[in-house]
Amino acid sequence: NWHQDYGYWYNNGNLFPDMLTVFIALDPADEENGGLKIIPKSHKFGRINHVPVGGQQAADPDRMKDILDRFPAMQTSLRRGDCLFFHCNLLHCSGQNKSARRRWGFLTAYNTKHNNPTKVHHHPQYTPMPLVENNALLECKTLVDVEGKVFLDGNAPKNHPINHAGLHT
Repeated sequence: NWHQDYGYWYNNGNLFPDMLTVFIALDPADEENGGLKIIPKSHKFGRINHVPVGGQQAADPDRMKDILDRFPAMQTSLRRGDCLFFHCNLLHCSGQNKSARRRWGFLTAYNTKHNNPTKVHHHPQYTPMPLVENNALLECKTLVDVEGKVFLDGNAPKNHPINHAGLHT
């Protein structure tokens, strides 16, 4: 389903669309295996209302019909290691993987500190990072410290005590 990332983040209390997503292809991603489609320059439309569609939130289908009638979608084709940086209001979707190839990607989102969410939710609030000397990583003696960390466990059974976001705490 077509959507904007800000369509979700808006409901998390982020007041400004001053955010971006980076999609890093861990595998090739193209039309055959459902790689990302985008509508170039669609971030200029502003935030589109998102409604339930097929059990997920998606950009309003009537609005999307009007947009797609006038603005063509573009299929992206990413090689392993390619990165796609996009504004939180860019309309995008991924298709069904109709190939035997996997399509793994690593997505990370960035927000500005002045746009700290007004609601507490499963994404972290702004936390300042102190500057350290350039050699701090080389001198680090604590190589593995998982205390207080949160990890996604995609193998957890459905009845496992995980929160709604699928995150272990």
